[in-house]
Amino acid sequence: MSDKQLILNTVKNIDDETSYEEILYTLYVQLEVQKGIKDMEEDNTKTSSEVKEIINKW
Repeated sequence: MSDKQLILNTVKNIDDETSYEEILYTLYVQLEVQKGIKDMEEDNTKTSSEVKEIINKW
C-alpha cells in the first residue's frame, strides 16, 4: 500500500468531530508504527537484553 493510500485510509476512519491536532497526531503515530514495521522487516532491531545493556551504560 502506498503512503498516500495509507494516509487516506487512516483519515477516512477518523470521526468528523476530530480536531486538526488529533488528526495530525494519529498520522504521526501511524508513521512511527510503519517505521517500526520496516525496521523489523529489515532486522534493524535490538533484543531486550541489548537495550538493557545500553540503558545500564547511561
